Amino acid sequence: MRKKHVHWLLPGNFRDIESVKNHILASVRLRAYISTLNSKMFTFSFGENMPINTDVLVIGKIGIFNLEKRGLNWINQIKITNFSRGKVILDYTDNHLMMNSPLTNFYKATLPYITTAVTPSEKMGDFLSNFWKGQVTTIYDSIEVDIIPWRDRIGQKLLWFGHSSNIQYLLDFINKNESIIDNYSLNIICNQDGIDYFNKHNKTNLNYKTLFWSKDILVKEANYCDVCIIPSNIESINKQGAGHNRLITALALGMPTIATLLPSYKMFKNYFVDIESEERLKILDDPNIFKQKLIESQKKVVPLFQNTVLNKKWQKILSI
Repeated sequence: MRKKHVHWLLPGNFRDIESVKNHILASVRLRAYISTLNSKMFTFSFGENMPINTDVLVIGKIGIFNLEKRGLNWINQIKITNFSRGKVILDYTDNHLMMNSPLTNFYKATLPYITTAVTPSEKMGDFLSNFWKGQVTTIYDSIEVDIIPWRDRIGQKLLWFGHSSNIQYLLDFINKNESIIDNYSLNIICNQDGIDYFNKHNKTNLNYKTLFWSKDILVKEANYCDVCIIPSNIESINKQGAGHNRLITALALGMPTIATLLPSYKMFKNYFVDIESEERLKILDDPNIFKQKLIESQKKVVPLFQNTVLNKKWQKILSI
């Protein structure tokens, strides 16, 4: 008896699972790749076109490049899978159904044909349920780093990491808090688009350096830096449904963290400092006051986001 075949619709071509693991899109690395681990029941493929023997089709992040042509191609494959009684799973990681974005029509077009849906946060699941009344399951994004034990800090270097889509929030934070952080240096880990955007739009005199994202670079810089900052915009519809990955990654890296209190972060509010609170001044002045909370988070929270835990949940969804 052959294993069932799962195909992830993803933008681009992928040679193997390793190429998925190293993809620049976090949702590809943290969701598509993780779903394949330790599988005894399925075979997997990835990319623009599904093999003819596909039993389960997962709709990943489509991207905006060449959207008109790609969207038609993907919708056609979604319909074929649905009509042949295959399973169609929507991995809904960005809230385009509630935004007027170029991708909104694509996601609307998928809804009549999907079997079930997966979201990275409960809030994103709530948003999706306004448009689709089927089963929605939340599977968190995994973390990509091993736990780094606590080390004492002096509080001079800040770390920010993320995709270019978040870089404006960093600029907003710097502009608002320039007088508070002017004695600090900032290490920024991002993709090329984000680095270019920051260099163009930063008008402050903040001492900073930029680095291209990789897991190794992230771990290295976390060992040098003292406080991680994760600014966002709680008013943004899309960010209200964002997952937990950057926060949990920061905690796994052993970093005292200042972050915007997004809905998905609220359940872990004891383990970081609200970016709008006065406590941010205390942690900037002395990160070591957060030692015990950080150690506790690595015992109670971080393990919930490890690969083995989340892979089991993906395997269950693929098997239903």
